[in-house]
Amino acid sequence: MSFIVLTFVSCSEENILKNENLAETATVSNIASTRKTSTQENCSFAKVKVEPEDNLYNCHGLSFVLSEKYLETKEKIDLPGDVYTRFIQNGIFVEDSSSNATKVIYWNNLTDYKNRNFIGVDHSAIIVEGDNIVYSKQGANEVFQNCINDVYLAGTHYYRTYALNLALNPYETNPTRKVPFTISAIHNATSILDVQYAWDADPADYKYLRMIGNGFSCSFEFKGEAPSKAYTFTLKAKHQRGKINGVSFEKEATKKVTINLTGTPEPIPTASFTGSTYVTKTSMGSWSATASGGTAPYSYYWWIKRQQDPDSFYLQIGTGSELYLLTKTSIKSTYYNLYVRVVDANGQSFSTAPQVVQSTGVLEEAY
Repeated sequence: MSFIVLTFVSCSEENILKNENLAETATVSNIASTRKTSTQENCSFAKVKVEPEDNLYNCHGLSFVLSEKYLETKEKIDLPGDVYTRFIQNGIFVEDSSSNATKVIYWNNLTDYKNRNFIGVDHSAIIVEGDNIVYSKQGANEVFQNCINDVYLAGTHYYRTYALNLALNPYETNPTRKVPFTISAIHNATSILDVQYAWDADPADYKYLRMIGNGFSCSFEFKGEAPSKAYTFTLKAKHQRGKINGVSFEKEATKKVTINLTGTPEPIPTASFTGSTYVTKTSMGSWSATASGGTAPYSYYWWIKRQQDPDSFYLQIGTGSELYLLTKTSIKSTYYNLYVRVVDANGQSFSTAPQVVQSTGVLEEAY
């Protein structure tokens, strides 16, 4: 749908429209997220001002520029069709009554509202603070909280809410293990609105996935051992981070994607090792690891750390299925944790549980 002439009639006017006894009317389902009852929205005696007078931006500039630009960009949007052509016609924002909504646009004419005719647009505002409060302004005047009826709009009016568009490009719905696939948003509003995009998965599934890059587009790869089941990926888009009186009202819009992985996962190798539990200056320690399952041949990596040092971390101390360690001192008993990690020919890995090794000094590999 397109319109030849689009104008916004009231938010740039300098005179505040006011009617303290109006009955609220709206025909959109998410009334609670953008509007208050007449009692709650009665600002006649105690208006909550959140921003001083400023002639550098109007209601549309607040809703679509200042609230979105992190560096406090102020702009008046009162040219015909600017909101429609810059933010809606191109799909950056779409009509949405879910909790993702951050913009609300008002009409004062029912026919224009029903036809989505932007000639009749009267006002716009931002939805903030848990989808429960609306902030807006009139021309060069102050920004008020929840005073739409009292301060800005006259007569019966109607509204629609809009959210950042997180529609996705076509993506692989039947992926193959170890073959990357990409999921991406159709619209990248990073430069236009300072949006921060990031993809995520269920933390329990991290061990079965590789993520390649991130942002509005991300590639995923299922590891060979990934079990057959449903996996959920979530696109998170943080926006509305612009400062209003030094405070931003950041919104994280989300889009979930579920992909069913089918087929048989590759077998996972297992391993175990046996060997010395006590090493002295006169007795060298030796350990032997064996692996099975997965796909031969196997690579073996030995890891060790000292128990006494709470800040110690595992260090690789040897490779191969056999390990030999010695100590050159008999100063005091020292305890180590030792384990082996096995990697098969397909890159599948398995790590054994650590075993405790006691020695009379520092352990080092015997060459």
